[in-house]
Amino acid sequence: MGLSEKEARVYLAALELGRTTAEKLATHAKVNRSTTYVQLESLMKMGLMSTYEEGKKTYFAPESPTYLKRILELKRGEITTREKELDVLLPELTHLFDGAEEKPLVRFFMGKEGVANMREQILEAKDKNILVLHSFDSLAVVFTEQERDEYSEKRSKKGVMARVIYNRAAGAFAGDLKSTDRHCVPESVLKVTNDIVIFDNKVAIANLQGTLFGVLIENAQISDSMRSIFEFVWGVVSKPHKNK
Repeated sequence: MGLSEKEARVYLAALELGRTTAEKLATHAKVNRSTTYVQLESLMKMGLMSTYEEGKKTYFAPESPTYLKRILELKRGEITTREKELDVLLPELTHLFDGAEEKPLVRFFMGKEGVANMREQILEAKDKNILVLHSFDSLAVVFTEQERDEYSEKRSKKGVMARVIYNRAAGAFAGDLKSTDRHCVPESVLKVTNDIVIFDNKVAIANLQGTLFGVLIENAQISDSMRSIFEFVWGVVSKPHKNK
């Protein structure tokens, strides 16, 4: 719901105890007493807690959990506003990025989110014909079927056509895809464990086994060499007598 772990623990403790002191809340929530005051202040700003004096003591009481929905609505509004602001700023930021004289030729992307980010950049290819060499089984371990389908649909909508050479333990897929021309090659013939995409003057390589990371190389000579290798292999696997 957007609360930190300690905020959530203090709020849950308040729901269970009702009106109580900060000391009792700290004990029940198993949070340091001084930290509890910080969390209480934050929760009060959100409207989830209230406080009042009675005698010489300060008491804290939880507000209804239904207010959590209001918090989500506020956050949704903030995100919508930021999206609109980004839409306005993006052209200028992109212009600055494209105009930079020096750019790194090699960029690294760590973890699943990093690899996903790198894959998203492939969809922005200027040349809408990309070349892919990958292990389907390795890709399926990292990305769910839904994530793979959403990516394929997004690629199709952007008009990016792909020629794909892939390994798959279960063999070739039945049927063709509108935006994909593909050949399945047995691992005994050509074993691939990565996801390699050649597009524009770039080569994106995702390591899908062990430590997840991606490498994006921007270099015309390297991309041309990789494209030439791909075309050679494509010509071999496209022959009728070969297993597809």
